[in-house]
Amino acid sequence: MFNEPILASRDVVAFVIRGLVLYSLAEFQAGHCTTIRVDAKARSFSISDDGRGHAIERTVADTPYLQFIYTHLDYPFVPGREAPVQLHGIGMSLINILCSELTLTVRKPHMSLRMFFRDGSLIDQETVAANFDSTGNRISGIVAPQLALSVNEQVLVRWLQEVKAASPSLKLHFNDLEIHGLSQSGDA
Repeated sequence: MFNEPILASRDVVAFVIRGLVLYSLAEFQAGHCTTIRVDAKARSFSISDDGRGHAIERTVADTPYLQFIYTHLDYPFVPGREAPVQLHGIGMSLINILCSELTLTVRKPHMSLRMFFRDGSLIDQETVAANFDSTGNRISGIVAPQLALSVNEQVLVRWLQEVKAASPSLKLHFNDLEIHGLSQSGDA
């Protein structure tokens, strides 16, 4: 399915984490998020933010939006289909395909949604009506074993330090430790 020699030299776990952090960073840049938390160990990861959370009730082509953007990698490239989905949907589908397991949890003020995917397919979902003090997304998963052995934490932390340096007011955490931006000399 994947070109393993090309991917073997890459840190697929870090690629997945970077993609998800960039999505949360867009929420921060739009003024809807203040904190991003990243956790990673071996092939497992979790990214959460306190942004607005994905749109829960939206539909695309008569399919729930979130199911659509997490499972339709070919969209909008299939002939005859319109393209009402932002390109980040392609990224979310790709991230889902790279994972053996992926769980999405969306918190809204009066509702939460949890979706569980296995090998790129939606397996289960649950919606809970309740009042929540915070909103945002949490995406956690495990990168498929044939694609990655373990995340290179040093390289990932350095990248997160660069993100923090570019966005000083962002609260950024990695494995429960606060990330600080790089100084002019490149040190943390």
